[in-house]
Amino acid sequence: MRRPASLAARLALLFSLAAAVVFSTAAWFIEQSVERHFEEQDLDLMQGKLDLTRHALGRLQSPADLDKLAERMADALVGHHGLELSIQRGSGEQVFSTMHHGKMPVFPIDAGKTLLHGWQMDGMQMRGFSALASTAIPGEPPMRVTLSVDVMHHEQFLRAFHRSLFWVIGLSVLAVAVLSRLIARRSLQPIQDVARMASQISASHLNERLKLERVPRELHDLAEQFNAMLERLQEAFVRLSDFSSDLAHELRTPISNLTTQTQVSLSRVRSPDEYREVLFSNLEEYERLSRMVSDMLYLAKADNGLLVPQWEAVALDAEVDALIEFFEPVASERGLSLQRSGSATVRADHLMLRRALANLLSNAVRHAHGNSTVAIRIEVAEGVASVAVSNQGATIPEVHLPRLFDRFYRVDPARTRSSEGAGLGLAITRSIVAAHGGEISVVSSEGTTTFCIRVPVGGLAAESPRG
Repeated sequence: MRRPASLAARLALLFSLAAAVVFSTAAWFIEQSVERHFEEQDLDLMQGKLDLTRHALGRLQSPADLDKLAERMADALVGHHGLELSIQRGSGEQVFSTMHHGKMPVFPIDAGKTLLHGWQMDGMQMRGFSALASTAIPGEPPMRVTLSVDVMHHEQFLRAFHRSLFWVIGLSVLAVAVLSRLIARRSLQPIQDVARMASQISASHLNERLKLERVPRELHDLAEQFNAMLERLQEAFVRLSDFSSDLAHELRTPISNLTTQTQVSLSRVRSPDEYREVLFSNLEEYERLSRMVSDMLYLAKADNGLLVPQWEAVALDAEVDALIEFFEPVASERGLSLQRSGSATVRADHLMLRRALANLLSNAVRHAHGNSTVAIRIEVAEGVASVAVSNQGATIPEVHLPRLFDRFYRVDPARTRSSEGAGLGLAITRSIVAAHGGEISVVSSEGTTTFCIRVPVGGLAAESPRG
């Protein structure tokens, strides 16, 4: 398959065609101007001779004076090679003519303006016109005066001029093609830089950026978008790398526990009760692995847009009350008070929304200081329902807040996950909220951390895109 022409070649071709059209049009106008100039020169020459002829004819007093006309006209035409003059009486009788062979044609006379007519004589190109001239001879009608001038030297000049224009235009178009190709290639250098940089992109080389100050204004938006794409790719690769490391770390702990317990059990013969205890311990690790895999599959479905809520009316206050009742025993052990305020009803997926709220409440109970209060506030404003879960505990540094919803992210890397789960709860919560067309945010200051979910009351923001 033949490769298409380069952009520089296309631009050079277009510029060359445009230059050819412009140069050809300019040459045509120049040619017309030169030809009109020659016509005006010839007309001025013949008009002058017509005035002399009319003056000479006006001095004729009788038919006998016609015999002297040839001498007077010959003197008037001295030094004008190529100029022919013919004078005829109204009856058609030839009174005077400079042509010794042949007869000059008679051209129509226009009283309004002088019209030039072309004709050929003995291979020569002639141009002339006819006019009337009066005499002082009594009863003599106006005579027809016909003048012609040889224009062969004009034709020769125009032919040479045509050849010169042809070569000038051809060489000019060629020069435009070469120069436009060079200029186009240099102007398109930023695009080649983008292509070169794109060819060098890999997981280990995502920190390069196009220098915007070296990019032409027309390509500034493209360069900005390309840099923004590289920024997103770099962030995605960093998250993927961190995710892979965290996933390996999270899987290593339960697998290591299972391997160690199995090796210890097999190190010597044990009683059935001891084997049963080892199996129960292994079962806990298997369940942890199962929950982690299930959560990962859930997030994978969310990443691919496969989380489709089953829309129904959900009373947020009733859901929160049910969750408070569920977490009450755990909260009581630490002296925590769970309080809910406000109410709202939204269109949402009942099970998905309950899971999101349960994750937030579980997180708040786990990290709240003992003998404190966990507050859940439900509000509705401008068609958006919000659920804010606040707990009193350690303030989360601001640098960690944007990444709290990343998978396996932990504020304190030294903590283990044995009592905290796999670290996917907040990531799942964000996916659920996004599937409902809402958003989730977190603020932490002065010992109080608040997670807030906002979803449309009617569920339209999430329902309409899926049609």
